[in-house]
Amino acid sequence: MSVPSWEFWIDVGGTFTDCLATRPDGTLHRHKLLSSGITKGTIGAGSTEQTIVDPARIGDPENFWNGFHCTLLDDAGVSSGESAVSGFEASTGELKLSPPGDVRVDARYELRCELEAPVLAIRYLMGLPLSQPVPPIKLRLGTTRGTNALLTRTGARTALVTTQGFGDLLEIGTQERPDLFALTIRKPAPLAECSIEIAERVASDGPVLEAPDRATIRRQLAELLQRGIESIAICFLHADLFPAHEIIVEEIAREVGFREVSRSSQIAPLAKIVPRAETTVVDAYLNPVLRHYVTDLQTSLPGSHVRLMTSAGGLVRAEAFRGHESVLSGPAGGVVGYSQVARQAGFVRAIGFDMGGTSTDVSRFDGKFEYEFESRKAGVRLVTPSLAINTVAAGGGSICRFDGTKLVVGPESAGANPGPACYGRGGPLTVTDLNFYLGRIVVERFPFQLDFAATEKQLTRLATEVRSATGESLTLTELAEGLIAIANANMTRAIRSVSIA
Repeated sequence: MSVPSWEFWIDVGGTFTDCLATRPDGTLHRHKLLSSGITKGTIGAGSTEQTIVDPARIGDPENFWNGFHCTLLDDAGVSSGESAVSGFEASTGELKLSPPGDVRVDARYELRCELEAPVLAIRYLMGLPLSQPVPPIKLRLGTTRGTNALLTRTGARTALVTTQGFGDLLEIGTQERPDLFALTIRKPAPLAECSIEIAERVASDGPVLEAPDRATIRRQLAELLQRGIESIAICFLHADLFPAHEIIVEEIAREVGFREVSRSSQIAPLAKIVPRAETTVVDAYLNPVLRHYVTDLQTSLPGSHVRLMTSAGGLVRAEAFRGHESVLSGPAGGVVGYSQVARQAGFVRAIGFDMGGTSTDVSRFDGKFEYEFESRKAGVRLVTPSLAINTVAAGGGSICRFDGTKLVVGPESAGANPGPACYGRGGPLTVTDLNFYLGRIVVERFPFQLDFAATEKQLTRLATEVRSATGESLTLTELAEGLIAIANANMTRAIRSVSIA
């Protein structure tokens, strides 16, 4: 008879990671932490050079912080020294440092290790220090790692490998105008930083018009590898029906040394080459990011039953989790969740609004899930089944600035590190700071102490910048409320698009 194991449901956002768990006895627990895996704290009274006393740490699992790195921060959020935690007393919240550090009461500190945030949350709820292995568990995970990499353009260095004569396929695209009446067209930059053309051709009904030369292809791919390209996307004309040439190039690419290869005939076997190529490039662009992430999870959780949420709202094995299916992984879990809540509350229809740290996701539920089979996310076309979710680059971490003419919110995000200014890490002014300044955050429920002075300083700097450029004097409250109105307008447009529009 098998022994019941812990079960975890984790949502990894751009800023915070939320974890729900059930113990083998059925009791429910939860934990919230930064997605960077950093735990922030404030040095309390009674601390010495050898010991940090933090009442917020009282009740943490015994010996849990042993072996963590402790970074002491100055008033500007800059590191003033690092130590290791050699001992932790849960009853008093005392962290023993080795070597001793420049410990100052009311200063901030950070605890970190090499673990990803989901693994840290699992260990915390199970009360397992770093010295103890994690027993096999059941894990269901949704992550915005792919979404955020796409929004912030921080994926892998990618190249498109295509049929000779079609190297500018993604540059030309479909010639759609992103804004029909805009006089100046600003096309989003392609994800692939370069392309190479392969001398091959298959007719639309199957006959091979030009066979690929293996030696030439090997040389072309070896040159890509030497240039530092990490991932390649292969997309040939008519490969949706006749994939033999793509398979040959994939074999050679792996022989040359490419670990990440995306083939259009496997990823999106569709007749239209432009959306097929775009989807394949997204897959190649995101796969290395996700592969590294998933591998770290599996290494930290040996023997565990791990399933990840796809954009379509389904669960797949970690090994089968692909870049083009990951873009709405986290938001898709929200859609599945709120649809069940709506049903239980007696509502046939509902609107989902999920404001995260980097993006806001809006969707509609009409008694059944609505799917999209072709969508555009972050300026990129995707042809893959996904729940219909409207994602806008506006969230708690969206950076607020003045562009010389007007106030702007987003699309850039402060993320989890350094995070908003109020996190005390020298971060920029964000929507979270505005809500904090206006008293709209219940600070005692926040997982760490917030820095009001840092937020006020950033607002003052922005007000000065506006006054210098326009001559208009705004109080800090007026400035904060104006920026909030801009952020809200960005998000309400998304709600209109899935409802009354």
